[in-house]
Amino acid sequence: MKHKIYCQVCRLSFIYTGEPGPGQVVTCSICGAELKVNQTEPEVTAVRFVQEPETEIRRRADNFASLRGYTFNEDKELVIEGLVDKNKMYGDFYCPCRFENIPENVCPCLETRMNEVRKLGRCY
Repeated sequence: MKHKIYCQVCRLSFIYTGEPGPGQVVTCSICGAELKVNQTEPEVTAVRFVQEPETEIRRRADNFASLRGYTFNEDKELVIEGLVDKNKMYGDFYCPCRFENIPENVCPCLETRMNEVRKLGRCY
């Protein structure tokens, strides 16, 4: 069965195939964030699955890359470090390459989710 689940990270809904149960962790197919299902009736709702910051952003980045068929270059560790630093300073994983800490710039940022990597061959 297909279920529509709203992702608090990318602020979009995605289709989840399967039977999610309360407490189950599902991965957003748009941004790679992990979400914890908190109810299934009358609709499936989920919240961001909070983990240790470095673990959360590494898993999100790896999930996103896997979903899109991307590979990381040698700068992966610098980017992860920048994301973790911004999380400590501003409370979320804002893109380390962008100055504005706005919802559209939470990693993976809107441009990345809109296939800029395919067009440019790399992340912003």
